Amino acid sequence: MADNNLTNNKNTDSRRKWLGKIMNYSNSLTASWLSYGFLFMASILISAFYLQSFFYLVTILLICLPIFSYNLTKHAFARLEPDIAYITRMDSTTALSISINNPSRLPISAAEFSLHTESTLYGNREDIIHALSLGVGNGSRLILPLTINKYGIYTASIYELKVYDYLHLFSFTKEVSAETSYTRFPDTDPKEEVTDMISQEGFDEYSDTIRRGNTTGNVTDIREYQPGDRLSRIHWKLTEKLDKLIVKESEATSSNEFTVLLELYQPSKEECDRLYINSDGQNTEAYNLLDDNIREAYAVSLAFINAGQPFIFMYYNSKEGDFVSLRVTSRDDLVDIMTQAFYSGSYSTKDLALDIYERAGLNKGTLVHIA
Repeated sequence: MADNNLTNNKNTDSRRKWLGKIMNYSNSLTASWLSYGFLFMASILISAFYLQSFFYLVTILLICLPIFSYNLTKHAFARLEPDIAYITRMDSTTALSISINNPSRLPISAAEFSLHTESTLYGNREDIIHALSLGVGNGSRLILPLTINKYGIYTASIYELKVYDYLHLFSFTKEVSAETSYTRFPDTDPKEEVTDMISQEGFDEYSDTIRRGNTTGNVTDIREYQPGDRLSRIHWKLTEKLDKLIVKESEATSSNEFTVLLELYQPSKEECDRLYINSDGQNTEAYNLLDDNIREAYAVSLAFINAGQPFIFMYYNSKEGDFVSLRVTSRDDLVDIMTQAFYSGSYSTKDLALDIYERAGLNKGTLVHIA
């Protein structure tokens, strides 16, 4: 799943491929029926030749075995319960855990399940059929080690389950629904430059400024300083008198505010190869452009939140053809809007959101364009 940024361990992948080849060969219904038919005919001929009761019993047993095999497998198959989940292991790596619960207490020798994986942000999808044998209880578990390199939401689901009876003469198939998802957010510090920009939007004690970005007006209350308060809001006269930091609470007098506009731009592989390949014929930066934008937007947003400055987080949903925005005042708000962005998918047109933003006449306040 290289294109979907999920890379299985090579050794594990190799073993599963060999197991798949063996299972595919042994699970061939045509081959199984030919083998069974040959054995059954041989039993009849031997019984007719030797005329002994033992060979008659063998022939009767060969007639009954498919009936028992069919009904026992059908009974166990109806009770199978698949489960799938992303797990974080002790070494902080991520893996996909797939288990199929078999409460019937009848083991199944051969089973196949169809696994669908997808990155909602990059749109890469893959469907793979895995084969395994099923014991009883919760013992049948498959762990797929994964390497998740990029930010976004990764989904995995089992949508079809197929088993074979003990003689590999019959197969049973049913649609199932077992889904899981994993979200990877940036692990970054707030961007210090944003704190400096916010502090420049401060105001004098007695008057408003008409500077772009003005979001405060008349003083309505005073209180003690708290971490994250702007230095420009410190009431210096009272601070000097009371010998402790006092800040001013102000009411809003303008709709002008900060807007963080995230470009969900990621050039296609062909475009990366054509425009961004260096002299050595290698390029890694171009394939990480969207990842860099997400990390930058997250760092900028954290700086606003830590400074106590509400702002608008906005992105363009190319699937719906419209902007999605949210007024962010906390980390929960930020996680919410970025999760929505992950589901909207990326686009390959550079500065698409900014172009539509400007043509739509949405230019107001202080725009922080992340591209």
